[in-house]
Amino acid sequence: MTIISGWPALTVALSNRASPARLFIQERFGRWQDLQARYRESVGSLVVPGSQANPGTIGSAFDWMVRFMVHPSPDLRLALLGARTPPLWHAVHELARTLNYSQTGDSVGTCRFSGPAAGSEADHQLLARACWALALLTDLYRVGPTPGSPLMALAPRSINAEKLLELAPPAALDELQTLRAFAERSLLPSLSARHGAWALGPTFAGSSLMNADADLIAAGLLLELKTGLGSKRRDGTRRSSLEAPTIMQLLGYVLLDFADEFAIEAVGVYNARYAHLTTWRLPELLAELAGRPVDLWEERVAFHQLLATGG
Repeated sequence: MTIISGWPALTVALSNRASPARLFIQERFGRWQDLQARYRESVGSLVVPGSQANPGTIGSAFDWMVRFMVHPSPDLRLALLGARTPPLWHAVHELARTLNYSQTGDSVGTCRFSGPAAGSEADHQLLARACWALALLTDLYRVGPTPGSPLMALAPRSINAEKLLELAPPAALDELQTLRAFAERSLLPSLSARHGAWALGPTFAGSSLMNADADLIAAGLLLELKTGLGSKRRDGTRRSSLEAPTIMQLLGYVLLDFADEFAIEAVGVYNARYAHLTTWRLPELLAELAGRPVDLWEERVAFHQLLATGG
């Protein structure tokens, strides 16, 4: 995929208050205070506290975990993009075979399928270890080599699937298993009711202009997975909030689906540490955030023009 020079990835653009992409979304759909207040009231208590494991890697690993929970062989493209050396590339393919993938060519696994589907039958502990390794490789692709990454300590000639599976610390494995247990009760039942076209890590028509890939689309539901601990109250307890960047991120994905390829009819957020799923029907959400009826086609055309002309 060719990205036009000058546009950062969607999440990076939205973190910049002066970005034309952020200003476009904020000016058109910035009435989110009531939505945020209702969200805060609906979320219960923190059920999965943090640990000594890297929280960023936990988030990436949980994303992979959910993919394996809804399909036996999700696409490993992001991890392979991070596997920039032949030993790492071969180790990922070996890891796929360990997880009973039947396809280990240049394209490994499935991105789109008719769902719901059965998840991976791999041993849960093995799968948690694999998701941690895939998360490290995904982070290597997204942000590049970082000091302290366990991948950097591997001797190139000794890298294989077994070495990748040994990278996960015990605290991370315990945390991932707990997150999985809650997701099986609070997320999967809602997803399993959605029949139709599913996509894992989908990219959009607009991703050729601004790099963006979402977490999951399940038969018209665009879902964002979060593992944030939330902010602290005065008494030291945590609470989950619907942050403005998350709202803008969901809207950005919707706008980048220029031709309505995924027929997105609803968006949602699953906060794994609170075992809380919230979804909103898209037409009503857009109207509330805009303070007026919204023609989504017109908004997509305008956003496309903004990106195509460089803002």
